Amino acid sequence: MRKFLWVVAVGALVLALAAPAMALDFKFGSEYRVRFTTGVNNPLSFTAATAASGDNAGTNVRSVQLRVRPRFDVSDDNGNMTATLRLEIGDVEFGNGGGAVGETNAGFTSGGTRTGTTVGSGSARVGNGSGGGFGADGVNVETKWGYIDFALPFGLPARVRAGIQPWFLPKGLILDDDGAGLRAYGTVKPVSYELFWFRTSGGPNTAAALGSGAAGQVVTSNTTDNNYDFYGGRIDVAIAPWLNPGVYYLFGDNRLNCTTSGTCPGVNRTRESHYVGLTATGKFGIVSYDLDWVYGSAEGGQSGAFPTAAAPIDVKGWALDGAVHFPIGPVTVNLAGAYGTGDRANGGASEAFPSIAASWNGAGGGFEMIGSGGPFDQVEFTQDSPTNLWMLGGWVTYNPVKALTLKTAYGYAGFVKKNGNCTTGGATCYGPRYETLQGKSGVGQELSFRADYDIWTGFKIQGQMGWLFTRAGSNKTAAEYVLQMYYNF
Repeated sequence: MRKFLWVVAVGALVLALAAPAMALDFKFGSEYRVRFTTGVNNPLSFTAATAASGDNAGTNVRSVQLRVRPRFDVSDDNGNMTATLRLEIGDVEFGNGGGAVGETNAGFTSGGTRTGTTVGSGSARVGNGSGGGFGADGVNVETKWGYIDFALPFGLPARVRAGIQPWFLPKGLILDDDGAGLRAYGTVKPVSYELFWFRTSGGPNTAAALGSGAAGQVVTSNTTDNNYDFYGGRIDVAIAPWLNPGVYYLFGDNRLNCTTSGTCPGVNRTRESHYVGLTATGKFGIVSYDLDWVYGSAEGGQSGAFPTAAAPIDVKGWALDGAVHFPIGPVTVNLAGAYGTGDRANGGASEAFPSIAASWNGAGGGFEMIGSGGPFDQVEFTQDSPTNLWMLGGWVTYNPVKALTLKTAYGYAGFVKKNGNCTTGGATCYGPRYETLQGKSGVGQELSFRADYDIWTGFKIQGQMGWLFTRAGSNKTAAEYVLQMYYNF
């Protein structure tokens, strides 16, 4: 037996020495954000129900939020194989959704019944955003990203990324969100290229409805061809410092609304959408620019069921967004404009610019209130896409010292078509709806100020205050004030 064990030990040692050594590189990073927000006339002020006065009860947000995004990366020693997991705990509202809380054997007697005391806001502790109430310990960990990323063998100049990952197209005009899918990407100078597929839905959720704050499994059918998929590609070419053009295309295959041809008689069960985008960036001396144009056509709009699943109409239009940037010492002047087609609201097909999951931050991506709201996005005062808007404006950034950045922005957003503000266009009008701006020429003017100050490496204090002077009148001015502590490493 001793000889046998000795032979086994020697053999194991030989195999260990012959096997290639595997080295793995582990990295951990995280993003922490604590945000204090207050404001007047949040989006509810654009509805008729709260149009009586400017400072309407129920429209003035006041909250504190916590968000944590830990990230774990592992890769082999030559970078051929990587894997990423990014989690999210947020946005946790202070005071909402606490855990078990209260004093043991305390309270008071009411009608002979011993009643315990509590200072918490309830026990809705399960689901995203829970855990900010007293007792804390909410069940609130979410998956933001989770993917593998690997180089193709045989020297092929491309990598493949599969899993839940971010999807973004320039300026968020049509797409800026996370989702599950597959992409192959690479670069052979001066050309960068990408092919991708992502799934936005696996069909309608057939699970029973859950109560407020609860979390449960989404149940869809894997035996029915009722998915919502996007296929696309992108090419960018670095021709010269002054010209870096690009083009992208997406095809949407939406089968959510008709699981079989029998459920939609006389109607094609596939709702198609098409998006074509052109981009260009460059620099002439000290002046840089960025220009984006995209055309979209969606049968039945985003959902494929507009205005009804049985009789969808085409929604097709385009958007243009451009900006130029002039650095002058510690100051940079940025001028921007945007245009998005709107619905004529005359029945039939819609001329409105459609999108997928837009997150457009105003013309040039430089505004804090018009559009999606930039990094201070707790409250969105207007829409996420430029549909039925034209916009002109600009912003100035100033760096008096390396650690401090100051920004002032001003812009005006008008309606491309008054009827494109879908308050009077009937059931076939596609686009944003601002009831208190009915018949007006536009949304209004933004004036905002922002400061970013680096306290320590990776840690900064950010502040923003802004006003949206709407066309509904002086008593419909919206305001937002934000203080944010942000740590990223």
